[in-house]
Amino acid sequence: MRMLDCLVSYFGLDENKRPGLQRYFCYHIVAGPGPTPGAGVASITTLALHDEAERCTYCQNFHMVEAGGPAAAMAAAVHYLDAHHEQDHLRKVQSDTRSFQDELSTDAVLLEG
Repeated sequence: MRMLDCLVSYFGLDENKRPGLQRYFCYHIVAGPGPTPGAGVASITTLALHDEAERCTYCQNFHMVEAGGPAAAMAAAVHYLDAHHEQDHLRKVQSDTRSFQDELSTDAVLLEG
């Protein structure tokens, strides 16, 4: 099974549109296979922010897509963050996406309790 992750950060811009460290938001996105073939899920974790009072308590942190697998789920999560911060006068910086491939890939197992 394939897993992806990346770091997405947003930095506040000053009056000259230069990014600074006075205002920042940093997120880790992890994506993997979903519950059906071709589906994908992604989870957003807030790693750091400049002011705890600005933590989004209502934001969606779990994203699922029916097709496109982990890559599509990660894209959906990044798009969500971009839309959330769209009006915040921030500069976005995103790391390269890392891919982890399990060499002994197995199918999902249904756990019955």
